[in-house]
Amino acid sequence: MRFPVLLLALSACLLGGCGAVLLQGAAVATYPLDKKGTFEEAQHRYTSNIRFGLFEEAKPFVEPELQPRFQEEIGRFRELRFSHSSTESIDINPARTEATAVVRFRGYWLSSPFEREMRIVQRWRRQVPTQNWYVTPDFDSLLEPPGS
Repeated sequence: MRFPVLLLALSACLLGGCGAVLLQGAAVATYPLDKKGTFEEAQHRYTSNIRFGLFEEAKPFVEPELQPRFQEEIGRFRELRFSHSSTESIDINPARTEATAVVRFRGYWLSSPFEREMRIVQRWRRQVPTQNWYVTPDFDSLLEPPGS
């Protein structure tokens, strides 16, 4: 009786695309976006985290030696609200070890009622042993005060 139930559950997961793996009869969720292995995933997740004010979630994508500064700036980031973001261009070297993305954010500072556009250049590199992608944030453009 246990085999048909297991087969039915496995079929439902495969047909439904639920992304679960069955181990000894228990469902264990797996999320393919939890890895930072591909540039496209890393760039999208970092940009989306910045766009929605999830700076703690964006921090792991920042170059490890720049993470302390990123952490220090989080307080200032919290004064930003973004209404839109779009990636304008992406340039990846043939070896897929470095990339540059140009991202346009539209947003405002809480202290200013005026919305403005910010063009940010994201410079990325892939760490070879782990295959993780890390960004060097453009702090100056992102934290440019209102009216600049």
